[in-house]
Amino acid sequence: MLSISVMICTYHRAHDLQRCLAALDEQTRRPDDIIIVARQDDHETHGVLATLGGNSLVRVVSVSVPGLVAARNAGLGALRTDLVAMIDDDTVPSPCWLKRVEHHFLANERLGGLGGRDRCVNNPDCDHVRRATVGRLQFCGRLIGNHHAGFGGPREVDSLKGVSMSYRGTAIAGLRFDTRLRGEGTQPYEDLAFSLAVQRAGWQLIYDPGVLVDHYESPREEPRHYAAMLPISDARAYGDVTYNFVLATHDSLSYLRRAIYVIWQISVGTRVSPGFLQAVRFTRALGRSSWQRFWITQKAMVSAYLDLHRKRFATTRAAEARSSLAPNLG
Repeated sequence: MLSISVMICTYHRAHDLQRCLAALDEQTRRPDDIIIVARQDDHETHGVLATLGGNSLVRVVSVSVPGLVAARNAGLGALRTDLVAMIDDDTVPSPCWLKRVEHHFLANERLGGLGGRDRCVNNPDCDHVRRATVGRLQFCGRLIGNHHAGFGGPREVDSLKGVSMSYRGTAIAGLRFDTRLRGEGTQPYEDLAFSLAVQRAGWQLIYDPGVLVDHYESPREEPRHYAAMLPISDARAYGDVTYNFVLATHDSLSYLRRAIYVIWQISVGTRVSPGFLQAVRFTRALGRSSWQRFWITQKAMVSAYLDLHRKRFATTRAAEARSSLAPNLG
């Protein structure tokens, strides 16, 4: 048997949090620990948590720094179990959710991370969508998500989705979510960067549609530009999508794959982060906005690679400086 913590990062969603906690009470395999990460200034959430004084499983971790990355890292700092199962506050896990999580980790010692399907309750049409390919980073650097639409049996993947992802404690020992990622409330692709880091460490990532949560997607303070073709109300936030993707995938791509990604991103791209052909494709529907999206995307990609180059250069110079001082210190 493995000890399991459930970690929930929440902000101004008291009703959603209560519904999620009620679902945890119905689990056939109860959690050993529940970590609630909440902002210090979120008085509504702390008011709800104050009513849980009789629940000895619940631990509250307060965080003052805004953003999901800071919240997740605060929760990881409080982890003391064999496994951690992270779910969003606007989810309702199925009754056997945690039991299936434990089963996978008990059956596979190489398993570092596990994800499952998030059924989109507020969009019934999504329930009819089925995709065989889930969580794959293609050779050209394009990411295929589809975690909400996977079907069939468990399969190995490259990325897990933050709405429901579980990790073995030894696989993430010393690992934290990437604080370089940009964004206000959420930092796009924080889950991708984390899961790829676990994979690079030699651990296996598995997706099982049977590890199911119902996802009642709540309104967000900022547009989720990484999830759909939304109007650009904030050019910086829109550019953060591509910037974060480059940082998240950089260390998992070889020099050849990075070069191919750059060519592909400039020439083709995706609906959300368009290259030239996607910009042409949507010019009729979006007009000048289509080319605005193209330009912001390309600038963000270049900015990310320049920042990575500067950091590598600074690291190299620092190492050289330490090396030159070593003989004198001796």
